[in-house]
Amino acid sequence: MPYYQNNPFSRKSFPEIKPENKGKFTKWAKGHGFRNAMSAANAVMSDTDEYSSEVVKMANYAKNFGK
Repeated sequence: MPYYQNNPFSRKSFPEIKPENKGKFTKWAKGHGFRNAMSAANAVMSDTDEYSSEVVKMANYAKNFGK
């Protein structure tokens, strides 16, 4: 059982990615010339005005819950 389920101070549920959205940010990142999703997330979050709100939300998720 993952740690966050036993921790009384953590959120009640983990924000899962919908099946139709899995790999969406990685595909976007590779299509825009980034090495991987994390490098794309770093670039997007450093200049959020240059990207759409949808891409910024995906990048934020990747930064918070990525590897």
